[in-house]
Amino acid sequence: MGILSRFHRTRTLGAAHKLAARGNTPGAIETLRRANRKHPHGDLERALVDLLLQSKPAAAKAGHDLPAANDPAGDHPPTLPAGRIPEINARDLNAQTLRTAINEAGYLIVRGFFDSGDTAELRECIDAALGARVDAEQLDAPPTDDPWYYPSPHFPGTHVAFSKLKQQKHYARTGSIMVIDSPRGAFRVLELYRKYGLKTLLDNYFREPAVLATRKWVFRLIEPRDLGHGIGGGWHQDGRFMGEGIVALNMWVALTECGEGTDAPGITLLPRRIAQILETGTRGANIDWVVAGALVEELAADAPIVSPHFKEGDALFFDHFSLHRSGHEPGLTRNRYALESWFYANTASANNAVIDLH
Repeated sequence: MGILSRFHRTRTLGAAHKLAARGNTPGAIETLRRANRKHPHGDLERALVDLLLQSKPAAAKAGHDLPAANDPAGDHPPTLPAGRIPEINARDLNAQTLRTAINEAGYLIVRGFFDSGDTAELRECIDAALGARVDAEQLDAPPTDDPWYYPSPHFPGTHVAFSKLKQQKHYARTGSIMVIDSPRGAFRVLELYRKYGLKTLLDNYFREPAVLATRKWVFRLIEPRDLGHGIGGGWHQDGRFMGEGIVALNMWVALTECGEGTDAPGITLLPRRIAQILETGTRGANIDWVVAGALVEELAADAPIVSPHFKEGDALFFDHFSLHRSGHEPGLTRNRYALESWFYANTASANNAVIDLH
């Protein structure tokens, strides 16, 4: 990779703009990605983010049958017992295996989904993106040439992270940041999606084109909490926030070893298939989106709660009905890096902000 001259950079941006103006958005996006592979530059990456956010997802092709919102595998009872989370090696992953696991168990762990070189690169992306956001806040405005942090004006809604809204504090170099707010990070993640054939897998899983949820496409660098004798993280279902009629799937990738048997917080799960949104904010729950501990205990009677052990590069897939919480436990000492990516079936993405997978 070398340095792209200002002349060639301007020419590439102009070519992409012309393609987009003619309605060939996929061609414009590919022009930027191809040039950036050879000569990475913030101007190209920021333009790519803007173009992704301005483009509308392609219409689903005729002949694709949309699966039922709460049953992507079809209408039949599960055969796996509650309490078991199926696991496979990455080489054995395909859409049918994924669909069956989600339908029957609610989860699938894929061991070794990303290789160690890719997880190291993503950790560097997370550090750079979070650091650039802190630096931008200190300057009161993001630098105009920063490849790592760029809150695009084309993003629909606020860029402010939940942690800042809740705690009314300045950003830190840990926490969470939307991937779309980091042009270089977004470019590199999309390149990894292409490398691992994620579009083909998800299109086949949904039986129609998959789209990526920009608000729930997140880099995470999570510190262990000082919990004393408590256990942290509110039990919740992501479908509680996504709207009615969605068909969704999450891919959560551990970028460091975490979970059971480690010193880093993982993710804690109720290991059973759930096919509806549960009641929230009742029976003593202190937040309106939290499922009460009493209800969780009832559901866990034949499916004891687990916090699986993940090596770096392991992926966990689950849908919007999964009941889970952050895996904070007393005595943890190490940070956990992760990449979270929510995808929708294109025609069942409700009113969520989405971009195409290219």
